[in-house]
Amino acid sequence: MAMMQFALGRRCGASARLLGQTGLSRRAAASHAGLTRRQLWRWGASSLQDRPADRPLEAPELSEVPQLVAEGVGVTAAACGSGHSAFVAGGQLYTYGANSHGKLGRQANSEETAPGPVVVEASDGHRPAVHRIALGGNHSAAITEGGVLWTWGYGGSFWYGAGALGLGKRSDVASPEMVTSFVHRGVEVQQVACGGVHTVVLDSQGKIWTTGQGLYGRLGRGGIASRGDELEFAEVEYFKHSTDSVLNPGEEPQIVKVDAGDNFSGALSAHGELWVWGRNDYGQLGMGRAVMADQEFCMKYPFLIRTLPIEGHGLRDFACGDHHVVAVTTAGAIYEWGDRQYFEPTSITLPARYQDGIKGIVKVAAGKRCSFALTSDGKLYSWGDKATGCLALGADGDDQVQRPTLIPPETFGNQRVVDIAVSKNRCLAITEEP
Repeated sequence: MAMMQFALGRRCGASARLLGQTGLSRRAAASHAGLTRRQLWRWGASSLQDRPADRPLEAPELSEVPQLVAEGVGVTAAACGSGHSAFVAGGQLYTYGANSHGKLGRQANSEETAPGPVVVEASDGHRPAVHRIALGGNHSAAITEGGVLWTWGYGGSFWYGAGALGLGKRSDVASPEMVTSFVHRGVEVQQVACGGVHTVVLDSQGKIWTTGQGLYGRLGRGGIASRGDELEFAEVEYFKHSTDSVLNPGEEPQIVKVDAGDNFSGALSAHGELWVWGRNDYGQLGMGRAVMADQEFCMKYPFLIRTLPIEGHGLRDFACGDHHVVAVTTAGAIYEWGDRQYFEPTSITLPARYQDGIKGIVKVAAGKRCSFALTSDGKLYSWGDKATGCLALGADGDDQVQRPTLIPPETFGNQRVVDIAVSKNRCLAITEEP
């Protein structure tokens, strides 16, 4: 009898495992089917725009009207830099745009209009799937399976800063190179953000690491790191020693997101508080008009934007543009500052509970003089300077759009927008077919 029960239990266990595997297979199939319905759209400042002769456009986009990217079927991640763009489909990384300093990560012409695959390969020949990407001024970064970070592009110079790759050297890197310092420390990278000549990383333990040009305190580490170039990643230890949180006083904040602008950085906590550091020449630190009298003013350590939590506002998301910040509160109100327009957090929409408020904002994004808000039901709003070529509101729109304006759904073939990536004057949107 005992043997029968054992045999029966073994068969039942096998059946349960089989059912579990079948359930997993069905979920995987459903997930795959969902991804195959995803498409990628590109747009931005084009060569058709009138621009000063001394400021030519680097690798102009094809059009100011969003265009489908044929290679983008099943896209899972996208990012834009100053003159290049990238996306991931099926774990494969693709890049296009300007290739200065090898920032496309592949053999390419000085400018490439069409996306091409990038090989991410370890020394043993293993080619891991790429999960996340970030692009900066002239450098690029990717996170592969297992939280491994890879960087490539501009190594640096004496005049323009160095170290954004975090590889311990100043030379350019023409293909993705593993940041082995994290591997040796056992650090699993969760997020990466690229600025003009610096890089910010958030690891699985909530620690922030920075590398690159330290001028104006953009690395957030003070001391020598705020005056010169740091060629390797080091931890931003401010949050270990300071408990300046308003919403969670006396406790070390749990950081859940990092981002980087051209010459500043930001970090968001689980309680919805935002710390910023770096240069304030455009008011991007949100410290008020008074400090604008000093164009060299900067914060060498993370600075809590206290006005929002003091007023009871927690943030759901934020994004750093070139020289401004856009954020959305848990109540659904959008705040913006920087670009020498607003010098402290300024509400530009009402909370979602009001009739004129935007409902269900889940993400914000920012480029150079343009911003976006994405809702849970797939609507995308834009505002800013029409000359950026990023607003996608049509040729007859206002030159300056002061408030978030819905991009007509037909712009994306009436598909639901599920993600948006912006930098400088380049944009990528991921949509999902019904």
